[in-house]
Order: sequence, then structure tokens, then C-alpha cells
Amino acid sequence: PTVIFGVITACLDDQMLDSNNLVTFEGLSNSSSYHTFLLDEEKGRLMVGAKDHIFSFNLLNISKEYTQIPWLAAPSRRDECKWAGKDLSRECSNFIKVLQPFNHTHIYTCGTGAFHPVCGYVEVGRKAEDGVFRLEPHTENGRGKSPYDPRLTAASMLVDGELYAGTSADFMGRDFAIFRTLGKHHPIRTEQHDSRWLNDPRFVGVHLIPESDNPEDDKIYLFFRENAMDGEYAGKATYARIGQLCKNDLGGHRSLVNKWTTFLKARLVCSVPGSNGIDTHFDELQDVFLMSTKDPKSPMVYAVFTTSSNIFKGSAVCMYSMADIRRVFLGPYAHRDGPNYQWVPFQGRHSSPPCDGSWNQL
Repeated sequence: PTVIFGVITACLDDQMLDSNNLVTFEGLSNSSSYHTFLLDEEKGRLMVGAKDHIFSFNLLNISKEYTQIPWLAAPSRRDECKWAGKDLSRECSNFIKVLQPFNHTHIYTCGTGAFHPVCGYVEVGRKAEDGVFRLEPHTENGRGKSPYDPRLTAASMLVDGELYAGTSADFMGRDFAIFRTLGKHHPIRTEQHDSRWLNDPRFVGVHLIPESDNPEDDKIYLFFRENAMDGEYAGKATYARIGQLCKNDLGGHRSLVNKWTTFLKARLVCSVPGSNGIDTHFDELQDVFLMSTKDPKSPMVYAVFTTSSNIFKGSAVCMYSMADIRRVFLGPYAHRDGPNYQWVPFQGRHSSPPCDGSWNQL
């Protein structure tokens, strides 16, 4: 868990709520949880995933010109959810958690399906004037793509027809993993129930960032927050993380079969610079935005944080450069050692996993 430092910036706009330029959507009486968004600037639409509905808003007037797709959980799934002790009105519905562009005419979408995740395809047409917005009748299993529990967050991205997703993968919400599904390769994931990989994480974002001009070097970066592991902190604490893996990782042949062989993670630190900021860590990572630069390999990373500290309350935006992030993933690394199994610097030979497939031989 090596540290990445950022620069704190302003994060307030006190006049926004008082502005007369805001256009609001009041929602529907039978829907809620408008948490999943997909912006399609080419078609001038904003797709929103909610409880039992997918919306398509006109960016020029979201309060009037919108269409909707009802997507309810099957009655049998709702009954099973209720019998399992879940709240019928608040949990046993289909909460949309995934909206990803699949191709020029379709969006890939997934929902909780009343604690039985389900995925499907929404046809949107090639052009805005096509006026197409409908859910295809074929659906598929959403495990490893959407969480079961609507209260849990998920993050995903479709890359070359493959879905990279950070989510929980079981009914109880205990098996958290980073998955790659769909596409031509077999499914792959992080190690199951191993706190060194992931420790009760809450996923925030997934991004593809080129490493070089060779697509074989492309890396996937995941942003999440998780509980500090034993030995990292004396009490209970939350740490913001950034994870890195190679896009062409196929898993190991022996010890890491169907598991990532290139996964690394580091702590993402946002605090007031200088000695006076030692107790001002903003560790509750809430969102991440990548701003493009002239070099597609070096976007600026903006991350939004809050804090659960007993010392102070607040929020912040920290900015990171890809040069600093890549430098951290080159090492040095930490491992658990000693009589108390503490995290200490690894003194042996090490190197960052290359994306040439050599680590797939593990």
C-alpha cells in the first residue's frame, strides 16, 4: 500500500442551488434511486438508471422531453426476495447499476433484479432522430456485473466487448471482486475472500488508460475505498485506493487460474500539504473524473473525497498526474512480515508486472 500524494483544490459552489438556471426532474411516484448515469453527447441524451426504470433525457430540457423503459424484476424473483427476509418495497426491485455503451446502436445494462442480478441490451438507434429506446427481450445472468444488494455500489466499463466491473458477487454481500466478463476470454476475477486483495471495498470508477502506443500495454485502473487491513492502522479506518491491472491479463496457468496475475493497488492520499495536514486525510473516496490532455496516455485525475474523521469534517477535490501514479506502481512494494504480521517494505527483488503475458504463466 504505497502512498500517492495529491494537491487539494476547492470544491464548493454555494450559489448553484440559488441559481435560476437549474432545470430539475421531479421523478416518478413509482421510481427512485437515480444513481447510474451514461452521457451520450452525440445523441444529446442522458441515460439514467433508477429503481425499475431506465430513462433517456434530452440534454436541452430534462424536465419535459424524456422517455422511459420500465424494467421490473420478475414476480417470482420478488417473492423469493421477500421470503429471504428482504424488504419488498425497498430491496426487492430491479435497481439499475450498469449502463455502458456496447456498440453504435445498443447499451449494455444490468440491475439487481430483486437480489438476482440480470443484464440486457437497450436499443438506442444510430442517430438521435431515430427515436429508438427499447429493451431487448433477451436477458442474461448479471452475477459479477451488478451487485445483489441495491445499497452496494458498483463500477464498470466496457472495453473491446469485455466488461470490467468491481462489485459484490453473492447474496450476502461478502464476496467482493473485480471481474472481467463477456467478450472472447474466459471470466477472470480477484482472489475470493482474501483481504490482501480487497477488504470490504466500495467501488467508485473504472477507467482504461493507454500505457504506450502499443494497445497490448493498455492498463485498467480501478478506484475504490476499502477498510484498512490488519497492521495498517491501529483502529478501524477507511482508505482510498487505486488498483491497476493489464488489459490483456488472461489469468495464471497454475496458481492463479482464472485470477488476475497483474493486479496491484496503492493508497490514494488526499490531505492538506505540509506538517499541519497530518490529520487531514480525506479517505472517503466518492467519485473520480479523468480530464483529457494533449497526450491520451496522461489524463489528469480528479478525485472527490469526504471524511469520516472524528477530528474534522469536510470534503475536497484532489488532483493527480498519471506520471506520479505510474511511478508509485513501479515500487517499492509492501508485504506482511514479522511476528505481528505487519506491513513492511519488501526488500527482495521485485518488478512491476509487465503486460506482455509473462505473468500469465504463474
